[in-house]
Amino acid sequence: MSSIYAALEIGTTRTVLALAEVAQSGRLKVVSHAEIPSFGVKKSQILDIDQVAHSIRSVLKEIEKKERGTGVSVTIANAYLVVSGQHVKAERVYGAATVSGAKVTDDDMNAAAAALRNVAIPRDRELIDVQDQCYTLDSLEGITSPKGMAGGVLKLSAVNIHADKNRLDDARTAAAAAHIEIIEPLFAATAAADEVLTERERRDGALVIDFGGGSTGFAAYSDGYLAYTDVIGIGGDHVTNDIAQAFQITQAHAIELKKTEASAQLLPSYDQTRIKLPGTSPLTDSRTISRKSLDIVVNARLKELMAIIREKLEDADILHRLHSGAVLVGGGAAMEGIDALVGHELGIPVRLGSPLHVDGFGQGAEAASFAAVAGALSYARRNDEPKSFIHTIFGGFFK
Repeated sequence: MSSIYAALEIGTTRTVLALAEVAQSGRLKVVSHAEIPSFGVKKSQILDIDQVAHSIRSVLKEIEKKERGTGVSVTIANAYLVVSGQHVKAERVYGAATVSGAKVTDDDMNAAAAALRNVAIPRDRELIDVQDQCYTLDSLEGITSPKGMAGGVLKLSAVNIHADKNRLDDARTAAAAAHIEIIEPLFAATAAADEVLTERERRDGALVIDFGGGSTGFAAYSDGYLAYTDVIGIGGDHVTNDIAQAFQITQAHAIELKKTEASAQLLPSYDQTRIKLPGTSPLTDSRTISRKSLDIVVNARLKELMAIIREKLEDADILHRLHSGAVLVGGGAAMEGIDALVGHELGIPVRLGSPLHVDGFGQGAEAASFAAVAGALSYARRNDEPKSFIHTIFGGFFK
């Protein structure tokens, strides 16, 4: 049987596991995937390892259930881990080398890259991604390929993305309890960007926004490379909490309202539509609210989030270079009106991000919600190191 790649996401609101293999067409195709509500996670960080381990086991069982009856089961030994949350940080770093001759050679470029890789990070941090940017030769900046150019000192710039090592170790511990070894952690926003952006969009300037439950990550690209990335501690859970508090309903009922009735966009005119609030007793079953009041609550929180992102992009001098606009991914990309809100607040065109290299995650908002996981699967294939294997066996995952 063919080799299988696996990607695991332990999010604030859901735990996702996806498996993919290379189809006859040469493209990656999802063999199976499943998601369940997360437990033991808050604001993108694990608070209860046992509960998270149980969630991972449960999502494994969901995949086993889908495969049951086919005569083929999947034994998963390893997976790539999709990471998000405010503990993820990025910093620009440089590697320098003296040009050995009159003109830059491959050896000089390799020396600059080696110096870059040797840049130290704090002991309590773990490097999860290095995004090369461009070269500087003496005082000339923005060079894509310096080979053959004359100069004395060559510098290579990059963005180092690192995470709290303890938080990653907690995820590894939870996965190990479910008999899955984490191969490598990958940052959700850049993994998604690798999967949903075209090379043209990277060159022209594009922003990927990953709407999660506990946080929102974003990655901005210009001239073909990552120019800026960050994580904001506002996500879908904050919208849910606002709805629950504003209308004095449970979290479960607030989630239902958010998914089925709410819009991120405030329309210039509203009809007289009223929404029945779910109640827990006969006395509260008759309560209603106007659709406008619900949207005002949702819009206020999301406008706050967009204002923070806009300010950061302006401070980094990148907003005016995003000519290809914004691409929305993550579970929050499914909210009604979110594209219009983002476009209005940032002043750029907006679209949903669908995986470009992985088939089988559906279409539209559903596909956008799996963009980071799809990016992890594509990364696994590019690494050319299949880490999980499919076997024709009878029986389940657990022996």
